[in-house]
Amino acid sequence: MKFQSMERKIFFAFILTLGFFNIQAQTAFDALRYSNLTFSGTARSLGAGGALGALGADFSVLSTNPAGLATYRRSEFSLTPSLLVTATDAQLRTGSNTPLESDDQGDFNLSNVGFVFANRPNSSKWKTANFGIGLNRVANFSQSFFYQGTSPGSIMTRWKDFANSGEGISDFEEGLAIDAGGLFQFDGDDFYYSDFDGLETEEVTREETVITDGSINELVFSFAGNYEEKLMIGATIGVPFLTFTEEKIYVESDREGNRIPLFNSLDYRQDLNTTGVGINLKLGFIYRVNQMLRLGGAVHTPTRFGLDDSFSSSLNYDYTTDEGETSDITAESPDGLFDYRLVTPWRLMGNVGIIIGKKGFLSGEIEWVDYGSASFNYGQFGDSEREVNREIENTLTQAINLKLGGELVLDIFQLRAGFQILNSPLENDETVNYAYSLGAGLRQRSFFLDIAYRRSLLEETYVPYTVDQAPIQYVDNDITYGNFLLTLGFKF
Repeated sequence: MKFQSMERKIFFAFILTLGFFNIQAQTAFDALRYSNLTFSGTARSLGAGGALGALGADFSVLSTNPAGLATYRRSEFSLTPSLLVTATDAQLRTGSNTPLESDDQGDFNLSNVGFVFANRPNSSKWKTANFGIGLNRVANFSQSFFYQGTSPGSIMTRWKDFANSGEGISDFEEGLAIDAGGLFQFDGDDFYYSDFDGLETEEVTREETVITDGSINELVFSFAGNYEEKLMIGATIGVPFLTFTEEKIYVESDREGNRIPLFNSLDYRQDLNTTGVGINLKLGFIYRVNQMLRLGGAVHTPTRFGLDDSFSSSLNYDYTTDEGETSDITAESPDGLFDYRLVTPWRLMGNVGIIIGKKGFLSGEIEWVDYGSASFNYGQFGDSEREVNREIENTLTQAINLKLGGELVLDIFQLRAGFQILNSPLENDETVNYAYSLGAGLRQRSFFLDIAYRRSLLEETYVPYTVDQAPIQYVDNDITYGNFLLTLGFKF
């Protein structure tokens, strides 16, 4: 048997379409998940809206504009523990008795750890020649949500259509329905039937729990130099480590009483685990126009990921036989394994920084990403590779993101604020999302302490499954991300 799919999810207030492929689980939205980065790094960077690319002297810029490494005058160690709290309000849009359900998930993690080694060469032209090594978190996948309600249609119709498509039986979907007794044949008939035949639009009670976790942590090796206090250039070799896990528990039942005479309930569970490592190169510059104004820019090559999926699913089907007896059967899939490659998009960044004497700074950053240029590589499975890459080209598009930030210096204390405008990477979608941040810091000669909070708002529409000529289930999710960072640093 061949396997067809696992997980589908969509960002930025766009409806997820679950297209299931013959040999793998990826769609355009998997490419989007691993390409849509939310740089965090240090609390100073987060508090100033992530817009420090033209100013530097902060470890987070090694993952954005590495030329900022050249502005260090002393060596430094920094460590940033963080807490991400994700709150999701979910509601089944179609049907009746669909209450708003709220779910929270907290994730303690390490947002940054790194060393900067500052060096002043003997050359009269190069004022600094610095090296940095460490880890920055560039994406977080922590979320959980739950919905329930009564609406027409059943996932069994999907599995029946797959079983009768003539394209083989999946061990992870319709194969489970056959083994558990949800799909069946009559003697001498090759067609599969279900308990929902002729009742495809009857209402059933449904609920689902979805829990995701994981992150992308980037190991950075950076070099930068300051030429005559005018031009700073830098380069970073990035090695991102990716982990993603998802658990989905989907339940249907005939609680309203005998609307589906032979069907009682089903419990469908899916588990997915993705791991991988990649490599990329970042090049950047900063030009000091005068004491007040600095301009910068950076280019990020695509990250080339090698990824491995492991997944499994199970189905418990409870029904009443023609003789009036109850049958409760559980079927389990084999362990699915799939390894493949992903190439993420190029990134271009422009930076500006305005230094207001010793009173603080204002900064800005603009980022361009062509999400539609991401691509999967499946090796010998060329047809499926072309299909998913065509879906990426047709679904994802270019996006421009804007980051603004500022810092006010009050002797040894600093106050910071930032704002981000994030445009949708989806074709024909004009949704704009926002993020707000606040921060504060304490600076001493050999020690510094920074704290920051960022609040991000996001809308999404989740579809648990799709099926032809039957009702589609839509779930509206309103998500609030609260990210707390604390950075401890020492200069030496």
